[in-house]
Amino acid sequence: MDVKKYMSIGKVVALLQKEFPDLTSSSLRFLEKAGLLHPQRTSGGHRLYSDDDIARIRLIKHLQSKRHYPLNVIRQMLAKLEHAKDQEAEIAFLESLYRPLSYDPDFTPLSRVQLAENTDLSPAAIARLEEMGLLFPHANGDGQHYYDEDDLKVAELIAQELKLNASLDDFSTYGAAMRMSVQEEFNLFYKLAGSAKPTLERSQQLKETADLIHALLRAKLRRQIMIGGKGK
Repeated sequence: MDVKKYMSIGKVVALLQKEFPDLTSSSLRFLEKAGLLHPQRTSGGHRLYSDDDIARIRLIKHLQSKRHYPLNVIRQMLAKLEHAKDQEAEIAFLESLYRPLSYDPDFTPLSRVQLAENTDLSPAAIARLEEMGLLFPHANGDGQHYYDEDDLKVAELIAQELKLNASLDDFSTYGAAMRMSVQEEFNLFYKLAGSAKPTLERSQQLKETADLIHALLRAKLRRQIMIGGKGK
C-alpha cells in the first residue's frame, strides 16, 4: 500500500472542515462504526483515507447536512450508487424518491420538543401519532428523534383539526390504511420490475406510472364516494 496516496484522519478533517464545519475525527469514526466508511489501516492501526473515501465523505456529509437525510437512508442510497453507471443521474433520481413532498432546502429537522412548539401538540400526542403511522421521525446517532417537513405539515394539519373538536382517535385507522395502500404499490412495482435490478430509466418509468395511477384512482374514488357513499 502506497501511504502517499492516503491521508490521515486529521488531514481529512482539516481538508473538509471548511465545507462541513461540524466534521470532526469523532464524526468520521462514527460513520465508520455505522458501516458507511471503510478506511484502510496502517500496521499500527491508524486510519488512512483514499481519494475515493474522501469523495464518499463529501457525498455523505452533503446528504446529511445539506439534505438532512437520516443515516439509514444514506446507507441505502450509497448501496444503490455503488454499481450505478451514471452516478449524477442516479443520485438525482434517489433524491426524488427520498425527498419530502414539502421539501424546503432551508428547513432544519425538528426535535420532538421543537415539533410540539411549532404545532401546539403535546409530546404525548406526537408519540401517539407515531404509533398510528402518521409521523415518521428518524435518528442520526445522538439519541434524538427528528422530524422532516412532511412530518411538520401532517402535525400542523392534525393540530388544526383537533382545535375544531376532532380527536386523535379519529385518525387511528388512517395511517394503517395508507401503509396498506403504499405496500400494494410497492408489490406492484417489484412485480413489474422483474427479478433483475431495473435500469434507472425503467425505475423512473415505474415510479411515474405508480404516481399517476395513484393520483387518478384517488381522485376517481373520492368522486365515487361523494356521489354514492358518504357524500349522500
